[in-house]
Amino acid sequence: MRRFIAIVIALLALGGGCRKRELTQNLNVENKVEVRPVTLFFEGPEMLLVRETRSVALPENPGGALSIVARELLKGSANSGVPHIFPRDTVVRAAFLLPDGTAFVDLGGPTLTQGWATGSHEELMAVYSVVQTVTTDFPAAKRVRILVNGESAETLAGHVDLEHALTPMPAFVAK
Repeated sequence: MRRFIAIVIALLALGGGCRKRELTQNLNVENKVEVRPVTLFFEGPEMLLVRETRSVALPENPGGALSIVARELLKGSANSGVPHIFPRDTVVRAAFLLPDGTAFVDLGGPTLTQGWATGSHEELMAVYSVVQTVTTDFPAAKRVRILVNGESAETLAGHVDLEHALTPMPAFVAK
């Protein structure tokens, strides 16, 4: 009898794993998830933002894809020689795009919450890495508003004004 119960439990566990995979595949099909190239921006050796292309599984819906791209940016560059642009404990809490072309990226994490002690250039590059990434990968996004913990923030580290939406700055991108 014990052996029978063990076999039934094993079969149920195995069947549950298959069901989960089936649900995930169905969700991916339903959301039209495909691996697509995205362009991320990181600070390069010339102290300007440089492009890095990466392939990421994204849903067709820009609203769903925006937070995935923002999280990909926070992972950092694939090039280990490129320093992290945000504190490593920074997270994307949410991201969404309004019909008027304003994208919102809500960041959080202990360092940003307690006050990020960094220089003006580092903050500028971090902020515009988000702006350039979002506006490049989502043509409907014309400007980006960065929030901290769901609230409007004056700044991330005391140097860059975040009280208004920011537009792309091609002068900050290496040619």
